Amino acid sequence: MSTRRAEPYFFDHGAQYFTARTQAFQDFIQPLIDLGIIGRWNPRYVKFNSNQVVQRSNWIDQEPRYVGIPGMNQVANYLAVPIDIRLNTRIITLEHKKRWQLTDDKGQHYKDFDWVVSTAPSPQSAELLPPYFKYHADISAIEMGACFSLMLGFKQGLALDFEAAHIINSDLSWIALNSHKPGRENNHTLMVHSSEQYAEAHIDDDSEAVMHHLINETNFITGHDVSAANYKTIHGWRYANNVKLQSHPTFLDQEHRLAACGDWCFGGRVEGAFTSAYHLANALKEKVL
Repeated sequence: MSTRRAEPYFFDHGAQYFTARTQAFQDFIQPLIDLGIIGRWNPRYVKFNSNQVVQRSNWIDQEPRYVGIPGMNQVANYLAVPIDIRLNTRIITLEHKKRWQLTDDKGQHYKDFDWVVSTAPSPQSAELLPPYFKYHADISAIEMGACFSLMLGFKQGLALDFEAAHIINSDLSWIALNSHKPGRENNHTLMVHSSEQYAEAHIDDDSEAVMHHLINETNFITGHDVSAANYKTIHGWRYANNVKLQSHPTFLDQEHRLAACGDWCFGGRVEGAFTSAYHLANALKEKVL
């Protein structure tokens, strides 16, 4: 649930929206809806097959799609307020000495933890957690695919006949008028996601070349020349989505006091991240506390 700021523009360059299909998640987000931290997004939606529109609808008539206000990251920002969080800290080793000790890439130690829970993507969790972690083989087998996020800011708005679009049979998978979401400022922003297939093939390519290609693809699909954008940048997500949409059991190793959870445990969605953590928290309370 990431937001990139580049004044006067900002972009939700990770998750674009989320649904709430379980009662537990609905109960969890309702106070945030009441506070105005979460709101419903009702765009005009289209589905493209290459550059041909094959479906049109309005999400106001369908199940609610939610976003953070004024950015997707506001949800995490609000939840993080009472928590001691260390930013820009890359933990590289774990060592158990009566309790867990963590060491970062600068040699700094963080001591006296009863439990270690990794919420990093599955490949990074498998790299961080020791081989004797009970579910190490299970986590190592969960593959994640890449994605590029193309961010475009405009002085003048684009005359699009949609605000959200999925695309198939293309090197793009998603286009959204990010500035249409509730609580955003009036500066016009377009958010484009590549397909997983394109990103997997080009994740290590020159970023300028990738951006140029995705801009051309956006031109082709929308029929507008977006290369005239006032602001352009691209971000590569190496671990964006699950390759296979599967649900996994709670990864809780009571013997070693290690655990893992994340959106990748439940198909990669925002609600999947909550559900995974919800199950793990309940298992911890039942077996440990």
